[in-house]
This record gives sequence, C-alpha cells and structure tokens, in this order.
Amino acid sequence: MTAATDSLAILFGSQARVKLLRFFLFNPSREFTFDEISRRARLVRRTARTEINALERAGVIKKKTLLTRPEGKKRKVRMQGFTLNAKFPQLGSLQTFFFETAPIDGKTLMKHIRKAGAVDLLTAAGIFTREFDRRLDVLISMKKLNEHKVETAIRSLESEIGIEIRYAAFNTDDLLYRVRMYDKLTRDVFDYPHKILIDKIGVRDELHRSTL
Repeated sequence: MTAATDSLAILFGSQARVKLLRFFLFNPSREFTFDEISRRARLVRRTARTEINALERAGVIKKKTLLTRPEGKKRKVRMQGFTLNAKFPQLGSLQTFFFETAPIDGKTLMKHIRKAGAVDLLTAAGIFTREFDRRLDVLISMKKLNEHKVETAIRSLESEIGIEIRYAAFNTDDLLYRVRMYDKLTRDVFDYPHKILIDKIGVRDELHRSTL
C-alpha cells in the first residue's frame, strides 16, 4: 500500500472503500453487477457488500436493474447492479481528488509496461487524460509481442492504482497498418486527448501525415 493510499484509507474509512470509489469514479457511465464489482475491485464478497451499501447510503452510487447474461447461461436475466450517481453534488470534486491522489501518470505506466519487454509504442489515453469514458486507456505495440507478459504488467498496474485498465496490444507491424488505414480503434485513441510516451516507430509522423 502506498503512503497516499494509506492516508486515503484512514480518511475514507478503509482501503476497500477507496478502491470502490476509484472504480466507480473512473467508470462513470458503466453499470456493474455485484459479482463484477467484487471481482474487478479484487475484494472478498462480504467486504464488497459492506462498502457498496455504504456508498449507496452516501448517494455516490445507485442501484440499477440490469439485463445481463450470467456466465455459463444462454439467456439474459434481470439482475441488480450499481452505477455511479451522476447527480451526486460533489462528483466532479471527488473525481479530481481521486485522480490527483492516485499514481495515474506516465511514469507509473511505463514502469509496469516495460516489464513486458521492449516497447515500440506506448500511448496513454482514457483515465490517464481524465477522459473517463474513452474506449481505451493504453495502446501498446511491440515487435515481439508477448500477450501474457503484457496482461501481467497491466494487472500489476491495476493492483497499484486500484482501477481497471482498458488496453490493446499489437505487433508493431499490425499497429502501423491500423494507423495508416485509419482503423477505428486507433482513431478512438489518437483523435482524442492522449499522450505518446514511447514512439520508436514514427507514429507521430504517420499521424501528422494523415492530417495534411
């Protein structure tokens, strides 16, 4: 636990509550079942239930009836879920506070991703630029892509900052092809606020040419 997280845990009552607050604040338009929340926030069910109830009583989150297909089932069923309460009066202030107190920055991202091997392109978007509803938070390319190592690095990052990271990783040739073909997924990153942290393959030049 980092010093900042430890201080927040004291301030907000528990580390579990801090995790859940980050989880909902950085996924503002998404809806989750209880099982999804417990799994993604890496909390035991009893703790998750206690903290979810507390956040609901405080008005930060609200219940929502979801139509979803449980794992292993063929049909969708109605289940109780939860989502961030967009009308919570201090929502903007909470998002800013939790963003600034979480290690959500390029330095932390690079530290983890470099454990996966030599990186040709690393782009931060989404939560790293306070665009919480974007499709991706991280875009990676490597000449020798090892998907297992990349996933392990991402999960390690998630554990440190306490929230889920949406990412895509490609072989470098595939990534360059997608950029040149105006692929929707890459445009969803590069057409919106983003930070290119590593660029050994000239993606900046490709993007510049595409605007001429």
